[in-house]
Amino acid sequence: MILTHPILFLSIITLLCGTALGLQTGATAANVSDGGHGMDEEALSQISEKLQAIVDSGQSSGMVSLVARNGEIASINAVGWHVWSKEPMEATAVFRCASMSKPFVAASIMMLVDEGKLQLDDLVEDHIPEFKGQKVDTVNRYQVRFRGARSSDGLPTAQHPLTIRTLLNHTDGLPVTRSTKAAKTIKGRALACAKNPLMWEPGSRVLYGGEGLHVAAYLVEKYSGLPYTEFVQTRILDSLGMKSTWFTYKDIPEDRRLPGHRKRKDSWEPFFKGDPKIGGSGHYFAVDAGLYSTAGDMFLWHQMFLNGGEYGGVRLLSEKSVREMTRNQTGDAQLDEEMKNFVWGLTWKVVHEPEGITAGLSKGSFGKGGAGNSIWADPSTKTLYIVMQNISGGDHTLGMQAVLKTAGAALTALAETGFAPDSEAYRNGLAFLLETLQPDGS
Repeated sequence: MILTHPILFLSIITLLCGTALGLQTGATAANVSDGGHGMDEEALSQISEKLQAIVDSGQSSGMVSLVARNGEIASINAVGWHVWSKEPMEATAVFRCASMSKPFVAASIMMLVDEGKLQLDDLVEDHIPEFKGQKVDTVNRYQVRFRGARSSDGLPTAQHPLTIRTLLNHTDGLPVTRSTKAAKTIKGRALACAKNPLMWEPGSRVLYGGEGLHVAAYLVEKYSGLPYTEFVQTRILDSLGMKSTWFTYKDIPEDRRLPGHRKRKDSWEPFFKGDPKIGGSGHYFAVDAGLYSTAGDMFLWHQMFLNGGEYGGVRLLSEKSVREMTRNQTGDAQLDEEMKNFVWGLTWKVVHEPEGITAGLSKGSFGKGGAGNSIWADPSTKTLYIVMQNISGGDHTLGMQAVLKTAGAALTALAETGFAPDSEAYRNGLAFLLETLQPDGS
């Protein structure tokens, strides 16, 4: 491939050589363009140093960060070490996404909404009759949540039955119980949910969880005619060119697997190996927690949302569906105590009042985290911030705090460079970079 922009070419070669050779310092850093993203290069160059300081202080074993603006990758950094091999961290490392898997369920539903097969305010019972007449147990909600009710006899019927919207904004009130955890399929888990009483009237209270997403995933299967994983693979991953995202740990090339890890005294040790045991059965994909991916693939996924539902000339979602997913969907519903400056969109966490870690973001920024990873997309500044690390315990927000503070200082007025993200030179360079971040199983 011929690159027509020499500075971009040199930046990419720097990244590739550093990643391939594994720098002895344990850090790989690159600014990927000549500044057409409108961010100060000197400030961006400090991200690697800030992240390395967190690793050196023993608060993380290693991280990969990516900053992009206006659809243009401005900075990629890999610092620290692979917790198993003890080799330097590489930008191609594959991390467990955990809860960052959730927006894929909502996006799948919204694709079917765009096709006219579903509507957000449809009653779930109209599509899955087993939910008709579902009861509510507000008195013993915590017993229901953890053990399940012995009987629904005598309980009142929900005045506001479940809608597809409430499945996606964490207001469904569906409990995790022994029966749902024992299910062997996504459909089985959804139908088990129908047999349990709700913990509250849907839409009235927020509790972060995943039961509603399993019901939603079953709707995806029912109305697409495909297993959920096949729908996501063919309709989302393949469409966006996300070649380094997997559903199972064993399918990831062994040299790119990064286990979750935790601090034990003065060293890091793996705390899980392989796929999470979903519901204790391990028989089906965890729609709310099961994906594995890279910083490069997460760029493609989130940039599609910042672009209003399309990327690389491929439209996955209508602009209306993107707005629905990323706006306040919880309204006056009671929020968890720790969510005072956030609200929920459709599976996305949305910044309501920027403060604390989100002080550098704009109101309306959306994102998701999980297993120590953290990603924020800011539509106002058209900026994307990605920090990937799989750690348990400690303050896993330190990496994102460093990136937001440093990259925030790098935001400058967009210059007239003549090197726009839609130029042929940029497209060629970005394609070459992403091919390297997403090798086909090698």
